[in-house]
Amino acid sequence: MIEVKNLSFVYSPKTPFTTQALHDINLRIETGDFFGIIGSTGAGKSTLVSHFNALTKVQKHSGTVIVDDMDLSAKKVDLKKLRAKVGMVFQYPEHQLFDDTVLKDVMFGPKNLGLSKQDAEERALNAIALVGLDCEEIAARSPFELSGGQKRRVALAGVIAMHPEVLVLDEPTAGLDPKGKREIMELVLRIKSECPTVVMISHNMDEIAEYCNKIAVLKQGRVMGVFSPRELFGSEELLESCGVELPLVTEIAVKLNALGVDIDRSVLTEAELFAAIKKAGNYA
Repeated sequence: MIEVKNLSFVYSPKTPFTTQALHDINLRIETGDFFGIIGSTGAGKSTLVSHFNALTKVQKHSGTVIVDDMDLSAKKVDLKKLRAKVGMVFQYPEHQLFDDTVLKDVMFGPKNLGLSKQDAEERALNAIALVGLDCEEIAARSPFELSGGQKRRVALAGVIAMHPEVLVLDEPTAGLDPKGKREIMELVLRIKSECPTVVMISHNMDEIAEYCNKIAVLKQGRVMGVFSPRELFGSEELLESCGVELPLVTEIAVKLNALGVDIDRSVLTEAELFAAIKKAGNYA
């Protein structure tokens, strides 16, 4: 679905402010993946994913990004086709809102693809319903009058209405309380039934461990490796070399084990932790 070959990127080239953000990146994201990208601030995560829909252009002689059969390093790229295929949701997606009603805001993307007003409205209403909002109640309201959680859902609806095949999420739960985080991630899972491939940047290792099937670790603009959650979080050596923290539930399991509780240290989700505690205590 997305293949990155030997991709490098330099900010402000040939100036005193030159900064190399990416170094020779190689990645392959398959259709159906829930692909996590992690790393410390400044590791190059957002720069990398912004190449996937050409918000950041591949620099000359600096590698290749291929989305399906589209070579994004080519001189001419069909941006309308690409951005219909790859939807991008930024760290605070509510900042993407701009129109005077929710319906108009969500319709903007489909209309920009050349759909008729009727077809764009149908897509928008379906997307609003998919993100769990009441169309009758909310469609005619200003998006700026909504709660923070509602704004985030409307922004997601605006991307979903374009029917992308890949959804790229940059810190989708940033700034939300635990209940809000859970609701957004459950929403992303529902969206995945319509949009099969999800790429997610997150600093939340619990979300990465629970939802992703593959995890790319970036460090100072380089890919340290691509791992399954159990490969990465089950290896102290890998965690140390990549500079990655354990998910909270795994950390709890490790501490319980150190206290003498016979519990599996490889748990990755709350459900697995509860099951391991129940087994260790022989609870009925």
